[in-house]
Amino acid sequence: MGRGVWVWCWALVALALAGCDPGAELTPCAADCEGAACAACVTSLPEETLRPALACDQLPAPSRCLGPRVLERCEGGAVHREDCAEDTTCVESPEVACVTGTACVDGVSRCTESRALQVCTNGRWVARGCDVGCNAAPGRGFCGAPGPTLSGTVRYARRFPDAEFRAWALDVEPVPARGFLIVSFQGTKVLDSQVTDDAGHFTLKVSSSPGEDDRVVVYAAGRGRDGAVAYAVADPGLPGAQSVSTVPGDAARIWSWSRTTRELSGQPLFTLTESEGSGAAAVFDVLGTAWRRMRERYNGRDGLPVVAWLGFATTWSCGACFAPWPVTAAGRSWASQVWLPGDSDAAWWSDAMVMHELGHWVMASQGTSPEEGGPHYVGVPTFPGQAWSEGWATWFSADARRSPRYFDRQGGTMFWVDLSARASSVSAWMRPRAEAGLLQPVDENEVAAILYRAATGTSSSQPLYDALSAPAMNRSPWARGYTRHTWRRDEKGALTDVVDTGRPSPCLADFLDALMCQGFPSTLVDAATEPATAFPYPSHEPLCP
Repeated sequence: MGRGVWVWCWALVALALAGCDPGAELTPCAADCEGAACAACVTSLPEETLRPALACDQLPAPSRCLGPRVLERCEGGAVHREDCAEDTTCVESPEVACVTGTACVDGVSRCTESRALQVCTNGRWVARGCDVGCNAAPGRGFCGAPGPTLSGTVRYARRFPDAEFRAWALDVEPVPARGFLIVSFQGTKVLDSQVTDDAGHFTLKVSSSPGEDDRVVVYAAGRGRDGAVAYAVADPGLPGAQSVSTVPGDAARIWSWSRTTRELSGQPLFTLTESEGSGAAAVFDVLGTAWRRMRERYNGRDGLPVVAWLGFATTWSCGACFAPWPVTAAGRSWASQVWLPGDSDAAWWSDAMVMHELGHWVMASQGTSPEEGGPHYVGVPTFPGQAWSEGWATWFSADARRSPRYFDRQGGTMFWVDLSARASSVSAWMRPRAEAGLLQPVDENEVAAILYRAATGTSSSQPLYDALSAPAMNRSPWARGYTRHTWRRDEKGALTDVVDTGRPSPCLADFLDALMCQGFPSTLVDAATEPATAFPYPSHEPLCP
């Protein structure tokens, strides 16, 4: 269930072996899936249902918005979907269109030209009533006179891969800290709070005479629909090697950075430096993007409350991984957790890897995980359940980042995988064999490449998100009849102690069924799977409920 997908062999010797298998430690789920021991089992459907895909004659209007970034319209007698660009949002008035300048970060406010207040809600600007006119400030709008305020910009120092994807670049670059919770304090009293906008701008109410204890604090935390903190990056306060089953204690804290109000009044640029832990800010930037991407795809629904654990000099038994295990720590209760390594590889700079782990979170929040985990390697086929889970996570990373290239650093070596080219910097790409059937072992990156090619073959990747949450993908047993396995690998990487548990589990073939049964074009599926020579999915006869 995590970064073990990116552990590889070099000169036939494994550099590392991160099993990334929190699920293996869970008590097997009972049929009714109740109780804390069954926290990772997901069998119930989401409380809310997606707006269904309709035929042209069933559309309530010639075109409509399916969430803030997906436009649906009838063209030539067929329904077409289109993903809005990064800086645009789908609006339905005065006409349905993807409009530039309408995308926003939830919680940010602004004033219109007519001095009306708008607050960003689910990625769109929504009008809010004001008894008096709205007063504008950088990154903020106020009803009436706001009183003394402090405006500024938050940014953080981060590293990117070098041009050849061989190492992290030597120079750090300052980037805007968007979507961070920022709070002004007068001593211990909270004066104001808001969320930084896309450019990292903020305006906060402050004391008219700031004292020595007055501070402005930036938190690596974001709010859900109810206004409570729902996702964050936290320091576990547990240095050294740790098991993912270890519950962080009183030393755990949400990452935060503080400046005095007086200091910011003289220099309103709040820069989080690398020595202060800006790597945690980089992780939160990715976490916030994943949160927004998922809400955009699922009609504004929040995902599982999630905490990402990052402690510099802290490593985890799984390497990097995710599990829907509830925990109460860092002053909050969380329904799921991500564990990220804090070693010398500095993999926290890999937005691709972090987003991959959050792909598992999306599956746990809106779909059903196969719950099949164990050691796995780049370029080495694995069991269908694990390949499906890891492949989805890698595809989500590519779709959310709008890049087909995955990159990470482990054991002192950086590597990459390109889904669009079916190429890797560390191994030959192993394709499935048509004669081996639907339930053959498959390279998880091949699964990701199939999803990538299917999604990029059309103007919107929304059908893939719809298929993940479709009833057929969330109801056991699954139509293709796959059952999950457990296994180990010996020191040479060979499979040992393979056990078929007999427990139903979804796989790629079930997902393609769900996709096809919702009307996805068979030509695009065939182009992605290449059934005659590679993955033999029978698009002409999907199993539909």
